[in-house]
Amino acid sequence: MDFTLSAEQLLLKDAVTRFAAQPVEARGDAWQTFAQLGWLAVGAPEAAGGFGGPVEILLVMEALGRGRVVSPYVAQIVFTGALLRAAGRADLIEATTEGTRRFAVAYEEPRARYDASRVRTQGRRSGDGWTIDGEKVRVLDSGTADTLIVSARTDRGITLFLVNADAPGIERRVYAAEDGYDVADLSLRGVRVGDDAVIGGEGDGLAPLEYGIDCATAALCAEALGLCEVMLEATVAYTKQREQFGVPLSSFQALAHRMAEMYVELELLRSMAYYAAMTLAERAEPLERRRGISAAKAQVAKSGRFIGQQAIQLHGGIGMSEEYDVGHFFKRMTLLERLLGDRDFHLRRYCASQHGMAAPEPVPV
Repeated sequence: MDFTLSAEQLLLKDAVTRFAAQPVEARGDAWQTFAQLGWLAVGAPEAAGGFGGPVEILLVMEALGRGRVVSPYVAQIVFTGALLRAAGRADLIEATTEGTRRFAVAYEEPRARYDASRVRTQGRRSGDGWTIDGEKVRVLDSGTADTLIVSARTDRGITLFLVNADAPGIERRVYAAEDGYDVADLSLRGVRVGDDAVIGGEGDGLAPLEYGIDCATAALCAEALGLCEVMLEATVAYTKQREQFGVPLSSFQALAHRMAEMYVELELLRSMAYYAAMTLAERAEPLERRRGISAAKAQVAKSGRFIGQQAIQLHGGIGMSEEYDVGHFFKRMTLLERLLGDRDFHLRRYCASQHGMAAPEPVPV
């Protein structure tokens, strides 16, 4: 298989890399920059002004990971874009590519353990529309979203609704995640929407929701690749300049072996991040897609933890200081390890897909 990047892909990767390498204060309004440079259109249908696909998204996310750029790109572009395409609502994507409309997906519920099918939020017929009641947790990047995509259970199954973020009956508790990203918990009490708020038909919401989650998971794997590249590079550079007993730390065989192991894990992570992107690019059928994405996320979680732990230990106390970047990269990697499904969940999901099951057995709560 040819992994050579095209000229357009190289230009995209170079542009995002240069942006991510700037100091935070020099980036300005990152979202507006993303829109002006066309990065919000990556992966979108051509009819909506989009271009590229999963491999281009991988290149963007790897570069953003290297710069530890805090942005809602995965939640508001990759996740929602894939979900809307799968639900047959590509007409809603054009506004997101222009940066004029921002969506957030509210699907995770208390005690659901990452399972998108465990939905207690209820959508009930009410006159000529619907009334939604329930709870959602850890809604990614909802603070800047003007529209929510909410999963709810109706008489026909799981249904997706478009809900105005400021609709009466919504209580949004926004807080910073462990690494500073924006998340929120939502309470929906008697939220009213019309029939036109249903996305993709009543009871047909689970398949596009799971597809969106898989695309977002693949993007997180690419971000983890960028984070781990920087952690390894920083560790090698530090051990070359830091001396002990009059010689660089890198000259000690035991430490050189550790960095060699970090490199092996990084290449495993790289392979699986590309495997996840290719699984999506080849439009694999759902069971094969779940198997590929879960295999990638499980390996990325394992390799990312190993690389981060070794980077911290080889840096010593400075690795955990607020002033040094490595600790912040490891903090983000630790969150990615659990975001959209931790390693245990994806191992169970992988095994379930191997046996032809759509979802792993639920974990008792």
